[in-house]
Amino acid sequence: MPPSFLFRPDFSHILLIVKERGFLKYLSNSLVVSFGSTCISLFLGSFAAYALTRYPIKGGKQIAFWMISLRMMPPIVIVLPLYIFFTRIRLIDTYIGLILAHITLSLPFAVWMLMGFFKEIPRELDESAVIDGCTTMGVLFRILFPLVRGGLAATGVFCILWSWNDFIFAFSLTSSEVATLPVPISGFLGDYIWEWSAFYAGGSIAAVPIMLLALFAQKYLVRGMTFGAVKK
Repeated sequence: MPPSFLFRPDFSHILLIVKERGFLKYLSNSLVVSFGSTCISLFLGSFAAYALTRYPIKGGKQIAFWMISLRMMPPIVIVLPLYIFFTRIRLIDTYIGLILAHITLSLPFAVWMLMGFFKEIPRELDESAVIDGCTTMGVLFRILFPLVRGGLAATGVFCILWSWNDFIFAFSLTSSEVATLPVPISGFLGDYIWEWSAFYAGGSIAAVPIMLLALFAQKYLVRGMTFGAVKK
C-alpha cells in the first residue's frame, strides 16, 4: 500500500490534557507572567533608555554595559539568591514573585534595545517640542514613543518570548498555583514514564499563542529591527 501524506487531525490528546491536567490554568499563568513582566520592563526600560541617551549622565556608557552584562548572565546563577529572598518576603509561588524574577533579566535587555532606537532620533525634535511648550514627559509620550513604537514592539516580542519559554525560574520559584507552561510540559517526560502524546500536545498549546503574536506583530517587528539600519 503506497504511503499517504494526508492525515486526519486528532485533537483528543489536546482535549485530554486541557480537561484532566488543567492546562488552561497553566496557559493563563504564562499569559499573566509573560505580558506582565514585559509591560513593566518596557515601561521602566523606556524611561531608563531615554535618560541614558538624552542626558549627560556620568558613567552612562558603563551603566549600559553593565545592564546588558546582567542579561548575559545565565538564570541559574541568580535563582538561588532569588529563592532565598522571595522565601523571606513570602513571594514564592506568586505572580508578583515570578514577574519580578523575569524582570531582573528582561529589563536590562529592554534598556539596551531601546537605547539603540532612541539614539537614532535627532535631538532637534526634542528641542523643537520644548520650544513649542512640551514638557519632558510630553516629549517622551507625544514625540519619541510614536517614533519608536516599532522598536517597542520588537523589544516586547523578544521579552515575551524569553518569559514564555523560561523554565528555570518557573520551576524553582513556583509549585502548582502559578507554574507556567514549560513546567507541566517537562513533567510528561520522566525517568520511567514518557508521555509523548501529551508532551507534543502541550507543546502545541504553548506554541500557538506565540505564533499568533508573531503574526500580528510582524509589521512592527520588521520595522523595529530595521530602524536606523539605513543612514541618510
